[in-house]
Amino acid sequence: MTGLRDRTTAELRRAFLDPHAPLATLLRQARDAEVYALFPALAPTDRPGWVTTGAGPAVSLVANDYLGMSSEPSVVEAAAAAIRSLGTSRCASPVAGGYTEVHRALEESLAGFLGQRAVTLFASGYQANLGAIGALMQPGDLVVCDLLDHASIVDGARLAGAEVSFFGHNDAEHLAAVLAAAGADRRVLVVVEGVYSADGDIAPLGEICRVAHAHGALVMVDEAHSFGVLGDRGAGAADLHGVESEVDLVVGTMSKAIGMVGGFAAGDAEIIDIIRHSGRSLVFSAALPPAMVAGALRSVELIRTEPARRERLWDNARRLLDGLRAVGLDTLTSCTPVVPVLVADPVRTLTMAKSLAVAGVLVCPAIPPMVAPHRSRIRMHVTARHDEPALDHAVRTIDRIAREIGIPRTEAGP
Repeated sequence: MTGLRDRTTAELRRAFLDPHAPLATLLRQARDAEVYALFPALAPTDRPGWVTTGAGPAVSLVANDYLGMSSEPSVVEAAAAAIRSLGTSRCASPVAGGYTEVHRALEESLAGFLGQRAVTLFASGYQANLGAIGALMQPGDLVVCDLLDHASIVDGARLAGAEVSFFGHNDAEHLAAVLAAAGADRRVLVVVEGVYSADGDIAPLGEICRVAHAHGALVMVDEAHSFGVLGDRGAGAADLHGVESEVDLVVGTMSKAIGMVGGFAAGDAEIIDIIRHSGRSLVFSAALPPAMVAGALRSVELIRTEPARRERLWDNARRLLDGLRAVGLDTLTSCTPVVPVLVADPVRTLTMAKSLAVAGVLVCPAIPPMVAPHRSRIRMHVTARHDEPALDHAVRTIDRIAREIGIPRTEAGP
């Protein structure tokens, strides 16, 4: 009887996973071919921008640590000092006592830097999108997303029970058509990203705001990959386009240019008050650990006062982009430190990522469900800590592996 019950349970579990058969098949093929390269176990090295993998040392192009803040000594010391004085965690929701004076100081610092009236903190950038949209939108409302918006944005809209529509990537004209079809007397939120993590391009935020407001919609921008990177002050896409006062809600993460973990939402005090008290991913989660908050506070200060870090980042981004394009690789529409190379096939993408790791270059393979199969690509993130020899090594190695695998070249290539 026990054996029968065990077999029935096993069969039930297999049947339960039937909708995921395509992904399971892809993973099995990758493992059988020994090209599975996800979830690598990495160790740091003494050389900035490098890590140690199971295959040996490699240039790391997978971390979003754009300004190198995660290893900045004063940021590390600020985090360590917070642990010594406040412990590793407050072990409470921010609503019930998880906040400290350091949390409040970070909120005020971020609000001032972003040119917004108020900020509230989340445990991650994903939770910030989930909580902000989920708090503000309701069934019957409409959330209009760019086609390449991050999953957390779409998930937030679905959590709210709102209708979700999409407009063509960075296409303000199509956005206008979608909003016109939505009808009047409806609450509508348009959500875009400052820099898109898929293709590495920048939202035309001025046009988006103009079109959205003309149709009675508010605009939210996720500055995850643009905070600390874009703009004269490094405050993001709104800073770059000079529309800080036009954007209605800013959401961001601390796991990229800030070099810590956490998220935030920024906007008018009334909007943030609603999010602070009804965002489920905020209210029902423990508050950010003091170490993350203190480290982030120091990072924001450095971002504001040391623009040379951002200048090095952009010099490095241009070097990698120019090098890859010079050998004919398709970097799509990237114009930022987020650098993709189109491969157009999931298995070949995994093969390329694995071969690169063995050859000393660590990249992120983006395959389904992250992207459509024909849009599979390797993706890289440049930081201020990379040096020219590391980036040149990366270009040469990517070029060689791409030739071995047979990755198509653009007309600009040799």
